[in-house]
Formats: sequence, structure tokens, C-alpha cells
Amino acid sequence: MFMKKLLTFLYLMIGMTALAQSTELSLIPLPQSVELQDGEAFSLSYKTKITYADPIAKASAEMLAASLEADLQHKIIVTQAEAATENSIHFSKSSTIDHAEAYELVANEKGVIISASKLGGYFYGSQTLLQLLPVDPQQTVKKLMSKEQIARSIPAVKIADEPTYEWRGIMLDVSRYFMTKEYVLKYIDMMAKHKLNVFHWHLIDDCGWRIEIKKYPKLTEIGAWRGEGDKRHGGFYTQEEIKEVVAYAAARNIIVVPEIEVPAHTLSALAAYPYLGCTGKQFKVPERHSISPEIYCVGRETTWKFLEDVMDEVVTLFPCKYIHIGGDEARYQRWNKCEHCQAKMKAEGLKTPQQLQGWATTRLENYLKKHDKKILGWAEILECGVSNKAGIMTWHKAHHSIDAAKHGNPVMSSLIHHTYFDTPESRLPGEPPAATWLAPVTLSAAYNWDPTPKEIRGTPAAKNILGPNGCLWTDRFLHNAEQLADKPGKGTTASEAYVDYLTLPRMAALAEVGWTKMERKNYGDFKNRMATQYIRYQHAGYNYRKPTPELVMDVVKGGNRYTGKPAILGGTIRYTTDGSNPTFESKTLESELIVPSSTPIKVATFSATEKQGSLVVNYGKKVKDYSKYGQVIGKWKSGKVGDKKPMEVIFDATGKIDSNAEYTVTFLYESGKSRLDIDGITVVRNDVKQVAEDKHKGFTGGQSKNNTYTIKIDSYQTGASFKIKAMIYGDLSSDSNGVVLIKKK
Repeated sequence: MFMKKLLTFLYLMIGMTALAQSTELSLIPLPQSVELQDGEAFSLSYKTKITYADPIAKASAEMLAASLEADLQHKIIVTQAEAATENSIHFSKSSTIDHAEAYELVANEKGVIISASKLGGYFYGSQTLLQLLPVDPQQTVKKLMSKEQIARSIPAVKIADEPTYEWRGIMLDVSRYFMTKEYVLKYIDMMAKHKLNVFHWHLIDDCGWRIEIKKYPKLTEIGAWRGEGDKRHGGFYTQEEIKEVVAYAAARNIIVVPEIEVPAHTLSALAAYPYLGCTGKQFKVPERHSISPEIYCVGRETTWKFLEDVMDEVVTLFPCKYIHIGGDEARYQRWNKCEHCQAKMKAEGLKTPQQLQGWATTRLENYLKKHDKKILGWAEILECGVSNKAGIMTWHKAHHSIDAAKHGNPVMSSLIHHTYFDTPESRLPGEPPAATWLAPVTLSAAYNWDPTPKEIRGTPAAKNILGPNGCLWTDRFLHNAEQLADKPGKGTTASEAYVDYLTLPRMAALAEVGWTKMERKNYGDFKNRMATQYIRYQHAGYNYRKPTPELVMDVVKGGNRYTGKPAILGGTIRYTTDGSNPTFESKTLESELIVPSSTPIKVATFSATEKQGSLVVNYGKKVKDYSKYGQVIGKWKSGKVGDKKPMEVIFDATGKIDSNAEYTVTFLYESGKSRLDIDGITVVRNDVKQVAEDKHKGFTGGQSKNNTYTIKIDSYQTGASFKIKAMIYGDLSSDSNGVVLIKKK
């Protein structure tokens, strides 16, 4: 018993030591093994050179040199050499490392040796080396350093590392909002710094066709553009540009997987070639996001000629194993009435339109097999009936990962509550417009999960879970175009900053989910290491979301005591007690702050050099408990309601209406000279279609009567917006204030 306790204690001490060392070095994602060594650090100098024994390592050596030259302000010699020499960074070919992405890094006072056997290992070793360099929180961006300023050293350390999952991907949706080739390359650089290895490129959707197909030029002449005048938006990538992106990614050990939607989310193609749809009608590329009932007519051979021609060009551009064919959210109204689709169902002995989608998916799978490609699709294709060779990207139902893995399918996990980065990180005021049909995906939610469901861990099915896949959808650019879209003549920096903000720091959490073993992960340790990572983002010029302060409050003599530390290296927590928002000039919260218990405080995080802080967090403010009425969807304010006659006021219930169900909407008066009278409400989907209403008279004030309204939603669509239009007015004047809440029955 004593020996067992002793061993347990030793294991705990070893684990704590490893975590302490990882925090000290601030490596993201956390390597599998980190051992600080005795001895002096290796100091970079103007005589330092980079050598490589394996020609495969040449590209990684040259990219590492380019990164270091920005610091050293000096050309670094890169040359081939069989063995390491003193004052060098040497890429050594290992005969004992089998994993394609594994590496070992050993640094001492003489130099650094990175050992690997494949490009991935060499490249990831170089990325870890760059994170071993010290950072200066006083710099806004990385600057060239003079000879007198150089003090660049790498600690004596031994790192042995390889990824836990083979698929570590993220999707960028360029269909709903076109991003330039230059930004796509920047995004790939961002991925590379986090050791992600799959760029899932969402190229096709209803609102835009983004890939040049030479046999069908109207796809980009018509399908790549929407709107008119100043609201016209679009663009596409030529095949030469796509080749450039693929090659750029490959040099950084990233595979590019295109998503070419079939059969739904294809209105951009139908706008270009109407014969591809069941009705043959002419459509426009939509300017608003919704789930269109218009899909490919899979009963016509002309549609299949088109699809096969498109895939013939796609497979020549992308050397990846998988072609993502979408397959999600297909609405079958058109197929049910289409003579060609009905004839195909009869000929193939199919009883339901879902089976017809399964037949179409299998036909496409068999065609791509001739090109040595496999299909990958969203989880819906699993329910349509596909082979166990098809990749399944799970998203909205966790059990799909279990079902697919047991069926033998490769599984890529994009579970919405952990990987949908188009949602905000919080509900704090000041978050930019983002998807609201889901709860916010916090940094903690993005970090604290495992792509392998606990139900199949340790079973043969577990090997079929390939890894995580983040998602950055851009349909908010359609819902909030006035706020988010780039303005004519103003470039693309606004849209790119928005995507940066939603991506970082959650990409770091995703990276660690895919790379680091579950037993080595620790969210507190991760946040400590992120303090330095934020400075790296700052130096790279990324518009990352600054972490908000997390304070601990204790009740002490004299009031409330607040303690906390800045989440950014070299940063500060600034606060106010007068109700104003903190600025860079506000007081700094040092070790602790004690204020009267009745005094609310506002706090924000600031880096050492940037005057724009994080979002503001309120502490100590008492909030009325309205929880029994559901969630707040808005407030009416004095002067913004009718004066003794009805006025339409709109409240956004997107995200709160999250399924087909019955909901109650309650109006609660808070202040003002007038009570609020309500004549009724209507619910509008995507700002166009009325889907529910409850029209009766009610009021709320000193007393309330009939102030709750009931609506039934039976046409819910994922990603759709839902607005509640209320006809409201003050009984004496427009001086009335209150809150509106919604609750699912």
C-alpha cells in the first residue's frame, strides 16, 4: 500500500513538473514530452546557420530562415550538411521516427537539432523552435532589431512530439462571403503556426460559386456574383490561383480539401445553368442566407454530365484523398414533384427521396473512385445510406460520430458546440454580429472536449475517429451586411479582421484538441500558455479577440475584494467605478481592489501597447431575476415606442428560437411614466416570411395583464434569422422601459 501511494505521488509530481515546464515555455499546442535540460541556452548570432541532411527538409529550413531573418536583420545561410556543426540549427533525418508528423528537438549551448523522417515532422519541429524564442510584449508588431538589441536565445530543452489525431482541420467559408487569395494564404499561415493540417475550403453554396470551371464559364460569370451597384459582391479563384494555394499549403504540411456541394446549397449553379434544377426556372444568386428548396435534379442525365465534368476539373486541382460533397440540409419538395426524379426513383426501386439522395451520393462516390478519390460529406449522408468508405463530418448530433465509427466510416468531428467559430465567444455587449442560433462557443468549450466519444473509447471503432474540424461560416455577412461587409473602395481589411477575431484564440484550442493527448490537457495550463500566444498574435498583426478579465470576488470588511491577473503577457486589467467603460488611461487593478459592496465595477484587459482593450465585464451589479420567463431578446426604451398609438418595434430572437416548438414571449415593464400596451406580435424568418403570430391586447406596468404571447414555430431552418415584430405603445406617452423575454414550452 505504501509503495502504491509513493508511486502515485511520484506520477503526480512528474505530471506537475511537466505542466510547469510547458507553461514556462508557452508552447501551443502542448507537445507530448517536454524536458528542460541542464546547461546554457543556445544564443542565435550572425554566424548561426541552418543546415539539413534530408532534401525533404530544405523547404522547412528555408522558411525557418526567413522567419528568423526578420528578427536578426541578417541573411541566414541555409545549406545541406550530413551532420550538425556548432552554432547551427540542423535538420537531421531520423531512422527511428516513423510517424510522418513526428519530430524531436534538442537544444543546448552548441545549437539545435530537429530530427524527423518526413516533411510534416521537419516543419512542425521548426514551428516549435520559433515558439521557444522569447517575445517582447512591448512591441505592437514584430520589428527588425539592431545588432545592439539582439538577445535571442533558445533554452536547453528536449522535446519529443507527435500529433494525437491525423486530421486537424478548419473550414473557411468563402462562398457566403468571398475572401481574397491573399487572405486565404494568410489563413493558411495562421493554421501552420498552430500545427493544423487540413484546410477545408467551402467553395460552393447558394450565395456564391468560387471555383473556375473552364467547361462551364457561367458558373463564375453569373454564379460568383450577387447584388447590384454598391451592394454587388463576389469573386472567384482561377485554377492557377487554386494551384498556388494548394502548393503554398503543401509546403506547410497542409492538405486542401474542397467542398463542392451536392445536391443542396447549389442555387449559385442553378442561377448560371437553370436546366440543372427540377423546375428549369431562372434564379438569381440570393443576397440573403436561407435554406433553399432548389436543388440539383438528380433524375436528369444532363445534371450528371455537369457534375462529372465539374469533378473532372476539381480532381486535377486538388491532390487530396477526399472531396467534400456537402450533402446536408437537402429539402425534397422539388424531387417529390419532379417527373424525372420520380422516374429515377421508380427505375432504381427507391421508396423515399432520402433514398434517392443516397443513390445519388453513391453514384458520385463511385465516379470519384475512378479518380482515386473518396467522398466526404456532412452527417446527413450517413442517414441516406452510403458505403463505409465515405468520410462523415459530424456536426449537429453527437451520436452520428458513434454511429459512423461503428459502421466503419472515417469520422471528422465538427460538433457545433465546440467547433462552430462563427458563433461569438460570449454574450457580452460589444461582440460583433455572429451566429446566434447556437449558444456562444467559449474558449473553454472549444478546448474541453474530445473528438472520440467516451462510448467508443478503447473499442475498435475509436480508430475511425480521424480528428477535429473547426468551422468558420460567413453567412453573417449576409444577415449583417451593413455592419460587416467591406465598403466599396475601402479594401478588404474589415472582413478579414472580422474573420481573424472569430478564429483567434479558438484556433489554438482546436489545435490542442487535435494534437495533445487528453491526459496531458489542462485548461488552466492552456490559459497560462496563451498569455504569451496573444503576444505572438499581436506581432503577426492578427486581429485576435482579447481575453476578458476573470476576477475572484470575496466579501471582506469594507466591501467586496476583487483579485485577478492579466490574461496577456505584460498586460493590465483596467477598471472604473463610475459606470464608464475602462480605457487605456483608467486605473490599473494591481494585486487586489476593495470597494463598497454597493459599488459596481467595470473591467477590461489591455495589452502593454494597444489602446483598444477587451470587451468590458461588469462585476457587482445587481440584476433582476427574470429566469422564469426565459431568455432576454431585447428591451424597449423610452422614446422608442409608440406615443398612445401602436408602433412596430423589432426584437431579434435568432438563436433563442432554435427548433420547431411552441414559445412564449413576455413583456415586463421596468420604468417610465407610461405602462406599455401591446396589440400583438408576428414572427418573421430571414426578414421576409411571416411564420407565426399572436394578436391580442395586453399591457404591463404597475400591473400586468395578458402580457405573454404564444407562438408556434413549425418551419424552423438551421441558420435562419427570426425577428419578432411587436406593435407596442405607451398609454400616456412614449416614456416606458422594459424587457422582452422568450421561453420554449
